[in-house]
Amino acid sequence: MKEKVDFIITWVDNNDDKWQKERNKYSMVSNKNNESNSVIRFRDWNILKYWFRAVEKNANWVNKIYFVTCGHLPKWLNTDNEKLVIINHKDYIPEEFLPTFNSNVIELFFNRIPNLSEKFVYFNDDVFIVNKILPDYFFSGELPKDTLVFNSVSVNSENTIIEHTILNNLEILSKYFSKKDVLKNNKGKVYNIKYGKDILKSILLRPWENFTGINNYHTAMPYLKSTWDKIWDLEKDSLYNMGNNKFRTKNDINHWLIKYWQMFEGKFIPVSQKKNKYYDLQNNNSKFYKELKNKKYNIVCINDSNEALEYEKIKNELVCVFDQMFPEKCKFEK
Repeated sequence: MKEKVDFIITWVDNNDDKWQKERNKYSMVSNKNNESNSVIRFRDWNILKYWFRAVEKNANWVNKIYFVTCGHLPKWLNTDNEKLVIINHKDYIPEEFLPTFNSNVIELFFNRIPNLSEKFVYFNDDVFIVNKILPDYFFSGELPKDTLVFNSVSVNSENTIIEHTILNNLEILSKYFSKKDVLKNNKGKVYNIKYGKDILKSILLRPWENFTGINNYHTAMPYLKSTWDKIWDLEKDSLYNMGNNKFRTKNDINHWLIKYWQMFEGKFIPVSQKKNKYYDLQNNNSKFYKELKNKKYNIVCINDSNEALEYEKIKNELVCVFDQMFPEKCKFEK
């Protein structure tokens, strides 16, 4: 019998009055940056039910879906579905860190979720399975499938939080790994033909002695819970201290630390990212809608990155497109 694979998805209801009041209260004293408290970090596009429809249609082999929120739930969600496990932040995040509005804190404690399988895949609520896939899309035997491509950290004047977070991750990793050894021990996994032209990044950055960054693909991410446990054992203070950050800050660590660690240890199988696609929503999304309806990719990430978007117009368009793709109710709906 093959080992079970679970999914984790996080969600927030930005229309919840209680949540809004708490967020506003803590943001007045805790939040020192505009980026992490922006409306685009929380607004809902009303397409969550299609995430569940897509999973039921395209990945019905999933063992359990852990639906993580601060307590609120969609009115349409069928909480009696045997595959659905509702997880409140208080079920696994230490009470002293709650409430939290920092996705990095919410994610880094995942390994404390009760009964979570060793193999699991993490989804943001903007990442959708568009075509039928099997468990071997994420795992080969006992190992996750991933893409180890080196990159360089670059910044812009508007938002440098994620770049600082990447460097914080690499600072911890540098205590346990050297770039020289990672390249030596994983030569075939770094310079792998499956990565296509992305290999050039690793080749061009090879002369740099230290880690300069890792290429991050915004898609569903397969993990081994044992890797999380190992890092928590080694870096408990670093991870635990970050729990006090109610909002994203420049001294955060994020779950990519675990992703990088898995790859640096060689505990992964190289995979191409050609069938995964990342989209930034624009006011004109005609090309994206066409590719989505034609199911050009297996997994898509639909990123909300622009406060100037025509929100109501685009929300209606997204609902229309997804309703055409997944018109039938699923067992995760009442």
